[in-house]
Amino acid sequence: MFSASIIKGYRFQGAPLAPHFKDFQMLRLTMTATILSTVGFFYVAPLAHAMENHPVKLCTFPLSPTKSLDIDVARAVFKDLSIPYRTVDLTKDLGNRSTSKFAIAELLKSKCDVFSGIPILKEDLQFKNGMAVSAPYLTVEFVKFSNPDAKVAADGRGTVAVAYETPGQLIAAEEGDKNFDVENTTKDVIDAVVSGKAEYGIGWYPSLLKYENSHHSVHFSLMTTKSKVSNWHLSFVADARNTILISKISRALGRLSNDVAFQKMVKPWAIASHAATISSAGVGSIQPAVFVYKAGNIKNGYRLIDVSDNGGSTGNQANFAQSQVGPGKKLYAAECAQCHGDNLQGHTAPALKGPGFAPTNNSTMTIGGIFLYMMTNMPADKPGKLKPKQYADIMAFLLHANGYMPNGKKLDPSAVQDDQQEFDSFVQ
Repeated sequence: MFSASIIKGYRFQGAPLAPHFKDFQMLRLTMTATILSTVGFFYVAPLAHAMENHPVKLCTFPLSPTKSLDIDVARAVFKDLSIPYRTVDLTKDLGNRSTSKFAIAELLKSKCDVFSGIPILKEDLQFKNGMAVSAPYLTVEFVKFSNPDAKVAADGRGTVAVAYETPGQLIAAEEGDKNFDVENTTKDVIDAVVSGKAEYGIGWYPSLLKYENSHHSVHFSLMTTKSKVSNWHLSFVADARNTILISKISRALGRLSNDVAFQKMVKPWAIASHAATISSAGVGSIQPAVFVYKAGNIKNGYRLIDVSDNGGSTGNQANFAQSQVGPGKKLYAAECAQCHGDNLQGHTAPALKGPGFAPTNNSTMTIGGIFLYMMTNMPADKPGKLKPKQYADIMAFLLHANGYMPNGKKLDPSAVQDDQQEFDSFVQ
């Protein structure tokens, strides 16, 4: 298992690192690539009486770089709705830790009615247990950035700094960057660029904006990135009991999007405000800062997620059959070994087993996330061209190679995409 001391500042020269997926965390901004399904009608109890008698309990991430904006947007929304609310301090609950969809789900059951400032990845929904997602109120992006005033060290030239197991790491790999300086946090990435340890960095735009606001002598040059995990939206999230509230919030955001004062509040957080120093890496036009709500954008004003954990596996046992391992091994040799090595040790592409791929516990990757990425992006020379059954067999081989035992239930290519089990590696 990687420890923080081992990871910090470790420089990987050569092949891109493995694209890691993590349950979304605000500061480290990690994510899963698991596609969760939306559902239609979902019965919820009326909330009007509850809102009349008790203020809505609003939660935000204590350490989020957009916390002030999230609170301001919430204030404007609830004023528009004429609904009383109160903010809940989660500092004691979260401390210096980032959080995950699981922590958010529990907090929404116990302390919060709604969270603001939740990053949502395009159409993907990171949350589960019947959570409802509002219309977004801000588009935020991962960008490549440099510090024009930095004196870049000789061994830092051509090097890109990324935070371990974040979208930045995946973006760098997808864009073909070769030399990585892997840091623990987004702050460490920024420090690496400011100090000249790395020539470039990849980070979340709000984090860069917050740094510039507190270090007035630093002004980053930005380049937009082209990746499936580049663009995020900030939204309100609640559980299924509060879908009526989420729908009201979405409609309030639609009304506020035409309000000059609201636009002025949100605009500084949009990357377009940095336009003077933005260059393009082949990406289309910058998204507007304020999402304009239309009835057709999100049915009923919210998206409702209902993904169960049924069928998931635990420990070092996973959902695959022994009979899939042999065919998977042959397919791996034919389609994957040239880049990832005959023994999954890595060659021109990352290792796919052992500590170089995943820790022995508390991994931030999921089985479903890895499978989805593999099925849509691999093999590199013909992404997505294998049959679903072939991808399933290769996944069974990868699980087996990383020390998992088959539970006898054949790995199904459609069901495995929703498998939320952490992908750990039990081999050295």
